[in-house]
Amino acid sequence: MDGVDGGRVEQASERILLIRLSAVGDVVNTLPMLSLLREARPDAFIGFVVEDKAADLLLGHPLVDRVHVFRRRDLRAALGTPIRGAGSMRAWRLLRDHRRDLREAHYDVAIDVQGNLKGALHLVASGASRRVGFARGYGREASHLFVNERIVPPTERPHRVDKFVSLLSALGIAGTARHFVLPWSPAAAEAAERWLTERGLSPGGFVMLHPGTSERGSGKRWPVERFGELARRLAEMRPDAPGRVGPGAAPLRTLVSWGPGEEELARAVVLASGENALLSPCTQSLLELAELSRRAAAFVSADTGPMHLAAACGTPCVALFGPKDPRIYRPWGEQHRVLASPPERGGMISISVDDVLAALAPLLASARTRAAHP
Repeated sequence: MDGVDGGRVEQASERILLIRLSAVGDVVNTLPMLSLLREARPDAFIGFVVEDKAADLLLGHPLVDRVHVFRRRDLRAALGTPIRGAGSMRAWRLLRDHRRDLREAHYDVAIDVQGNLKGALHLVASGASRRVGFARGYGREASHLFVNERIVPPTERPHRVDKFVSLLSALGIAGTARHFVLPWSPAAAEAAERWLTERGLSPGGFVMLHPGTSERGSGKRWPVERFGELARRLAEMRPDAPGRVGPGAAPLRTLVSWGPGEEELARAVVLASGENALLSPCTQSLLELAELSRRAAAFVSADTGPMHLAAACGTPCVALFGPKDPRIYRPWGEQHRVLASPPERGGMISISVDDVLAALAPLLASARTRAAHP
């Protein structure tokens, strides 16, 4: 499968491979680990294996020398081919080429950040002599059996960012810095800026709502009606409320973002808002979504990849948690607000619009201050 080289072509002292295939939020939360690794090993050749769905977060990344894109969508399409034998042959070629791409990079160390069977299979396919992963009980699907250097995270239930960073201890690397670096795309920034300008939305002048989650994580969703009411309430704020950014600014507006398969859900939120919310554009990449998020005053969503992406861009988030543990999955950083209601306390349905508005208020006040004193 695809391998894309970065800028470092000279001989490197070490060749290190990071394996984090999915999901989008977890790939985002691997970025501090990548930053710490590059800081500690400036001359190393660093590769990264990622699935096509999250590849935008690594392609063209300034800290990565080679990106190995595992084309999972093509593989699934091949396996679903109705012509007998044809799909299996194409799938075999995809896997063969991907393994060859990994082997030709001659990695010394491969680190399985994925922590399950599919990550372990890529670990073995890399051919690296040192195979680092989580110890038994900290990964899934017996992934610990495929590694020869097993790491125990620093605490029993660490945040994903800290859990991933702990794997670097196998290389003698430790540190408290947590930096999120994303690839820079002038085209994505220009597209986001143009779309917002055409609709009269200024940076810091809108709140971004993301109602979707993966289908598998649909139990984490906040009700559409609540998102719609939130947009209505934001539109009705008094001129002197925190929903106004800067002296004499227009009332804060809301933008409803969506990803593949989520447009209908996003449109339902716009309808429930009484058309007080705008539907975001069909973004062409995760980096376009990031650029829209970067310009928002705040971001509101359940535990989902776009929330972690917004946090990585420095946008303050109100994160809504039901079944998942926010100690592990919350957006990284002190500027965010987490509203959590586990199933035994009513789950997502027990988080009210008033709760979200109260959490948003200090974030919007900070955005207003930043706009008034840039």
